[in-house]
Amino acid sequence: MKIISSLYTLVMGLSLGAFMFSCDQQAANETDAEASEIQAEAHEGTHEAAREMHEATTEAEGEVNEFSAWVEQNSSRTETTTEAEWQELEGEYKRREAELDAKSSTWDDKTKQEWREVKSDWKRTEDKVQERLKNLGDVDVDVNVKKQ
Repeated sequence: MKIISSLYTLVMGLSLGAFMFSCDQQAANETDAEASEIQAEAHEGTHEAAREMHEATTEAEGEVNEFSAWVEQNSSRTETTTEAEWQELEGEYKRREAELDAKSSTWDDKTKQEWREVKSDWKRTEDKVQERLKNLGDVDVDVNVKKQ
């Protein structure tokens, strides 16, 4: 009877050990699956954030490039611009500059550098126009000339 009791204890012990081992493996598999799922979600979130950042950068570069073209186009016509036309151009520049300045804090370094260059180009244009308009103001025109 002692042998049966010992054998019974041994079988029960082995059964309990196998059961515990099986449960431990199942828990490990579930934990691995959950970890993989979390990693996939994190990767997806990172990918989405990178895509959004790329789109924002591309949009910012596009806006700066568009404004740069506007500055270049209007800078080339300032040689013949009247003072009234210049005031209108300057007002449009300041309006658009304010819009882009408000967005510039989110731009990457490359786009910010391009933006500084566009503003610098406009400043040079502005200086040329101011000098030209000042010189035009210094011209003394006699309008009381009689025709013969």
